[in-house]
Amino acid sequence: MDLIFENKQRNIKAYKCYNVIQKTNNIGNILLNGLTHWDTISDEEVENIKTIITNNSIGFKGYTISDAIVIQNDTKNIHYYAYFNENNIELWYITGVYDMVMCDNRLKFNDLLFFLQA
Repeated sequence: MDLIFENKQRNIKAYKCYNVIQKTNNIGNILLNGLTHWDTISDEEVENIKTIITNNSIGFKGYTISDAIVIQNDTKNIHYYAYFNENNIELWYITGVYDMVMCDNRLKFNDLLFFLQA
């Protein structure tokens, strides 16, 4: 995992995982289905997606923004993202507390990164 940026004033750190998931493989298909159908997939599928992204589905809640699946813990200080770029799915890990009100479903992941660095 590489530290991509640290906002010391807001105590936020963003890490990008080394693993990149191909959109066309089985895990990529599961995640893509989750991104496009989050509100209608089964609880079992949601738990599977949480486990793929976090390696632990217990104590995490999830939702989507326009180009990412967001998984966060109950205290909202640990956030996992499966970011869907043009070709692949990148996994990100961001620590710190920030206002998720700005994270409506129209927000793009790169915009979120910009806001968190400011």
